[in-house]
Amino acid sequence: MLMMCWFYCIPFAKGLFFASAPIFVLFSLFVLKRGIRRSRPGLRQFAFLLIFAAILKIFTVDIYMARGVLCKFFSACNGRGYDILQAAGLAALVLCSLILFNIYRSFIHNRKQRGFTPEEVNLPLWANLSISLVMVLIFWLAAPWAGYLTVGHVPQFFMQVPWQLLAVLNIIVLLLGFWKLEDCTWVYDPGEKSRKKYQLNVWTAKDTLWVSVVLFLIALAFSYASNDVLSTSLPQQGSHLQFNMDNIDLGEFGKGFSLPQR
Repeated sequence: MLMMCWFYCIPFAKGLFFASAPIFVLFSLFVLKRGIRRSRPGLRQFAFLLIFAAILKIFTVDIYMARGVLCKFFSACNGRGYDILQAAGLAALVLCSLILFNIYRSFIHNRKQRGFTPEEVNLPLWANLSISLVMVLIFWLAAPWAGYLTVGHVPQFFMQVPWQLLAVLNIIVLLLGFWKLEDCTWVYDPGEKSRKKYQLNVWTAKDTLWVSVVLFLIALAFSYASNDVLSTSLPQQGSHLQFNMDNIDLGEFGKGFSLPQR
């Protein structure tokens, strides 16, 4: 269990740490849109605070922790290069803060926003597209396993397109679907019963989007095993798996150990 956590949890936590700032920015955009649609100043202020916290982390913590990689990229790996990089990060932080403050001033006052129906923003189309792409992703991840259990090898057709591309496409479609969802009003108003009759439906496009999210998370959890066990480095023919110990990289754990030579 500890080895599994070392190989999966720690890299995932490191990646999530550096990806947290862009995630906060993306989440704040949805919060800002809801604050505009619902005429709630508190949500708009919270959105801008999240954006400021994200850019603060990017230009201070992230630049400091990744300074080695950035300096190698700019071919300035020395003490002076580190100082220039940190100074540039602080300057970018001040500039972005000024731009963010000027944008915030334009969102201080409430603006009357008209609510849309799901059909007006094509929400059912995006919901059905998202659930379809998630099903394709699940099929793409499960098909190699079925290939090993039936014919003994991974069909080459499923190796031509990496599952990561399908996952990114799923994320984009889901984000667009939830962005369209924010344009619709889901608070029932008896005075607009004829216009907002979609709120009385047992199943709506909103429910389809959330089901797509749950299935997509399950598919991502399954993808960890598929990515390691069913890789192109494994033999494509044969009814059983064969491993070549000479190609195994033990990394830090391999120091002091040597594999037997054949």
